[in-house]
Amino acid sequence: MKRNFIPCIFGSALLAMGLTAAAQAPPEQITNPYYSQDEYQVTHSMFDKIQADLNYATTNAYPNNLGDNARFDVARNELQQLEQSWDRGQYDSRQLDLTTSAIQMVLNDNRLVLHDREALTADLTRLGEFRAEYY
Repeated sequence: MKRNFIPCIFGSALLAMGLTAAAQAPPEQITNPYYSQDEYQVTHSMFDKIQADLNYATTNAYPNNLGDNARFDVARNELQQLEQSWDRGQYDSRQLDLTTSAIQMVLNDNRLVLHDREALTADLTRLGEFRAEYY
């Protein structure tokens, strides 16, 4: 009787640990059939980095320039739509083009401090690598 009891406890512990890990992971990671766990995490890290760079650049933007704020808003919106398409497994090259163009417009037309300009330029490079990999 003891022999059956120990594997039962061990199996229950493994099941509980597995359920706990599954409960802690975001639902997209559990149910997303399109990407591996690594692809999902790396890509969302890229999206998060670009979003953070846009937000940081917004805080450093020169005041009283309404066009700058509008371009930041467009870039953030396009990036969000690209991320949502990615999560659904839709490789929409048009959305990637819109996102890239919106960030390029921020670079071309906004007055940015050097650090923000460099960060957003690096983000465009990341998006180009993303395109080469998935689009």
